[in-house]
Amino acid sequence: MAFARAGDTLLPVRAARLDLILFLSLLSLASPAAAQPAGAPSRGDRREMGRPPFDVYLGQKAKEVRSQSRVEGARSRHVFAPVLQGDVVRHDFLVKNDGHEPLELREVRACSGCILESHSRRIQPGLEGRISLLILTDSLGGEALAGTVTAKTSDPARPELAIDVALRVVEFAALSPYRVWLRGSVGEEIVERCVVTPNEDYPFSITDIKARKGVWFTHELRDTEVGGVPAYEITLRNTRRKPGPYQDVLFIQTDHPARPELKIRIEGRIGGEAPGGPAE
Repeated sequence: MAFARAGDTLLPVRAARLDLILFLSLLSLASPAAAQPAGAPSRGDRREMGRPPFDVYLGQKAKEVRSQSRVEGARSRHVFAPVLQGDVVRHDFLVKNDGHEPLELREVRACSGCILESHSRRIQPGLEGRISLLILTDSLGGEALAGTVTAKTSDPARPELAIDVALRVVEFAALSPYRVWLRGSVGEEIVERCVVTPNEDYPFSITDIKARKGVWFTHELRDTEVGGVPAYEITLRNTRRKPGPYQDVLFIQTDHPARPELKIRIEGRIGGEAPGGPAE
């Protein structure tokens, strides 16, 4: 029998409890594997294969555009090179501490359309810190993003930093709308449509459509026209039969090498039973 020693006293009861806990832990680890269907890969196998533990399509890796620039003075401006709709833009603003005391950055805020990924909180004298931004351009095709990134500092000479930013996003396709809302009540037919119109500079065909999860809706694709221009209409039908919200993503796959995959966001908001209509 295993014993646990506390001072000069042997504690067989505690050791027995530890043995029981170890046994239950091993049993809980073995249970999921025993429940797997014959021939199905385990969660560990799926991770080794680079697949998530559930059947979720994560999409193709988006093109990343990385850059950096130095912040000069209390107010500066940065104009990004144009990017194509769907590119993921990451930019680091480098802030030099030319003083003799540590420089603190506080209340750092990104402008609309930008996401603050991270920022240095304390920059030692003579070193550089950074403010890192992320810009997702899936919904910004044909638009010009403009705004100001701000931060407060501990430097009395420049208590606030202001960085004016500008970015032009070249349109690959018009998505009308980019975010599709499936709203209604249980028992109602909830149908919405999204029209995808290729930019004339980037003609393409849709080769496939994949959903990230695809649990609560179906989708159908058909050819159409918008102002005499070839386009595609995607019809989405809610299949959820109980109240609740859901989110998903449709990945529109194309035959154009510049953008082999587009994204459309799906938002479901299903309420209680509609008046006079039985729930399914």
